[in-house]
Amino acid sequence: MAKQLKIIPLGGLGEIGKNMTLLEYGRNQIIIDCGSKFPENDQHGIDLVLPQFDYVIENQEIVRGIVLTHGHQDHIGGLPYLMQKLNAPIYGTALTIGMVQRQLEEAGIRGADLQVIDDKTTLHLGPFAVSPFAVAHSIPASVGLVIDTPVGTIVHTGDYKLDETPAGGRTTDFNRLRELTPNGVLALLGDSTNADRPGRTPTEKIVADTLDRIFDEEKGQRIIIATFSSVLARLQEIMLLAHKHGRKVALTGRSLQQNIELARDLGYMNVPEGVLVDIKTSVPNEKLVILSTGSQGEPRSALNRMARGEHKQIQVHEGDTIIISGGTIPGNEEDVARMLNNLFARGANVIYGPLATVHVSGHGSREDMRIMLETVQPRFLIPVHGELRHQHLHVRLALQHGLPAANAFILHNGATWCSDGEKAWLAENVAAADVYVDGTMIGEVGDHVMRDRERLAQDGFIVVYIPMNKRNKLTGEPHLVSRGFVRMDTSGELLDAARVQLKRELMKNGRNPGDITRETLQNFFYRETQSRPIILPAIVQV
Repeated sequence: MAKQLKIIPLGGLGEIGKNMTLLEYGRNQIIIDCGSKFPENDQHGIDLVLPQFDYVIENQEIVRGIVLTHGHQDHIGGLPYLMQKLNAPIYGTALTIGMVQRQLEEAGIRGADLQVIDDKTTLHLGPFAVSPFAVAHSIPASVGLVIDTPVGTIVHTGDYKLDETPAGGRTTDFNRLRELTPNGVLALLGDSTNADRPGRTPTEKIVADTLDRIFDEEKGQRIIIATFSSVLARLQEIMLLAHKHGRKVALTGRSLQQNIELARDLGYMNVPEGVLVDIKTSVPNEKLVILSTGSQGEPRSALNRMARGEHKQIQVHEGDTIIISGGTIPGNEEDVARMLNNLFARGANVIYGPLATVHVSGHGSREDMRIMLETVQPRFLIPVHGELRHQHLHVRLALQHGLPAANAFILHNGATWCSDGEKAWLAENVAAADVYVDGTMIGEVGDHVMRDRERLAQDGFIVVYIPMNKRNKLTGEPHLVSRGFVRMDTSGELLDAARVQLKRELMKNGRNPGDITRETLQNFFYRETQSRPIILPAIVQV
């Protein structure tokens, strides 16, 4: 049977984050990106969500390399976990590789094969020829990929927009994209993040102009700006604006400090002499800009600690101007709103998205996507990097501009798309569930534990101490302890009634006392309160 190309997304489809896609031909496989994502609000106690790596590890002898499009966490954040189990070369632009190297070293992984590439070279990885092309995005040195395979050419856009005046001056290179695809494109894996936004994504220059105006208007105030630590092009603009307006810049947030240091060392950032100062340096408020992490309301971030009054060096005072220069990632809305309310309560003048253009997306909107489709003219379209609605809207856009409906594939994580260069079809799925990171536990917390945590968060639990003799006979009164369900000191009648019914069932029934306890109390509390606390029986031998 003739060999066929397989494209297998392990993350990034039907969601925002943890982007990871495999291309496989015969006994050869390459990996595009390996990201992580923030947990959802109902994923209690989870620090990070990863793709499931099982299929890669099971086939690691055929992995020819990992190619990265850029250095955002949703594209590289999974590498410290994957590389504990996999030995494969990693390819990326200088900034991306620098960020990966730091993360791997922090995870105790040394000696990884890290290869720096640029947007003018071509990698040969088994039967795949991978040629990066420059794209405009919110972090420097971002690329899309043209991948020549034995059955046709694949274009993976990475994250991109069509910004003619980007901070840092790097535009999406359509000339190289056209030069690399003279024989047409078999399939386009296109960024779908902003498929529900009409028109073009605004240029980054608008943000610089808005910040310039705010700096001018807030001459007598201290300015605190929170943004993503990896939006280095915007951080560069802030440095230049601070210098223009005669201000010093202090940094708070470890990732911010590390990324700026790395970008300066690699020549991606130019900080005017004398602008950067230590956070502990005494500078008059009207002469200071504080750059902070925390635009997503992360509980331990620098800005959220300021909002709660818990930051060691910085206290928010009435009159401070605080700029949130970062779009809210889906799922973080509640955390961001809570942080904003706390900052307003401290008397700060908070400027965020609805009030001024202090952030623009790094992803193309519908018109950007239409231009990409028109430029690439793929035979098949696979929308990636977006929730399900974004994938559907991306397909609708393509259909409006002539793509046959049969040639658009809305995939899910784990789907296997196959092509022989003429037709395309779906094969058997591979495992691609979410993998939860909770402290040092990676994958030990599964869906069953998450359901228990959700119930605990909603209804609390009851611990039931049951005194039994060696013959499994009740020898005293059951004792109920409520946590997160009802207060012990105000709900005595309810708990007494539950105890009486439980004792009655335990004395007349010969089944397992733990099963009897769970069944009796779950039914009782639901009947009396319409809540379902978790019941935890504890048999005490006396």
